[in-house]
Amino acid sequence: MFIDNLIPSIFGALSSPLCFINRLRHPKLISFGLYANLKKMHQRQIIEGIDSIWDVGANRGQFAFMAHKVWPELPIFSFEPDPESFAGLKQTFSRFNIDGKIYHLALSDNSTPKNLLRYADAVNNSLLKRHTEDPTSESVEVSCSKLDEIADTNKFNAAFLKLDVQGYEASVLKGSEFFLSKCRYVQIEVAFSPAYSGAADIGEMLTLMKSYGFECIQILDLLRDKSKQNQILEMDLLFSRIGN
Repeated sequence: MFIDNLIPSIFGALSSPLCFINRLRHPKLISFGLYANLKKMHQRQIIEGIDSIWDVGANRGQFAFMAHKVWPELPIFSFEPDPESFAGLKQTFSRFNIDGKIYHLALSDNSTPKNLLRYADAVNNSLLKRHTEDPTSESVEVSCSKLDEIADTNKFNAAFLKLDVQGYEASVLKGSEFFLSKCRYVQIEVAFSPAYSGAADIGEMLTLMKSYGFECIQILDLLRDKSKQNQILEMDLLFSRIGN
């Protein structure tokens, strides 16, 4: 595991030099820890047999770019509701010739338009309100859909789903119940102490994923609060369908 906040970066760089070089070349698109771990999961056949990648909460295409580097032969389907971030996502797909499709949508458990709360740092954008007030936040109405209404589940039968929607993961999963039956792996950002009102914590997400037939098999990356004795705030967890 090459998690940025667990080991000194120099050791990670020595262990995965190509990942480190790509990080230097594309610093705004690559998280070294996550990218290196995805690559290792692929090389060790821990993540195998997938036919498509579904990137929910795409921002400007950071995960799509990393996934394309690891699985260049697979189509990637990315979803991003924020207008400015979507423009960046479109540029990423075009610049790096990523196969697949991008959707200017938020995913939910219904198709009712919702208000997206936008913050100074776009990675914090969410359909939920942050506990910490941000005076620069604003609201914009965005279109919503259920993943089950969009995904061509007849064409793809071994999907890899990535969810990073700032606390709204449970609602996205509720609108993706049939799609989940076509998934082999799910990557979800989970919080130890949710930063958004109504968001599920890590324990609730583990229970929820088990109810959908998935078990956690790896930690792909994590975020620490270095101002609070390196307290762990969030993790990217990899779930595999039970019996894969």
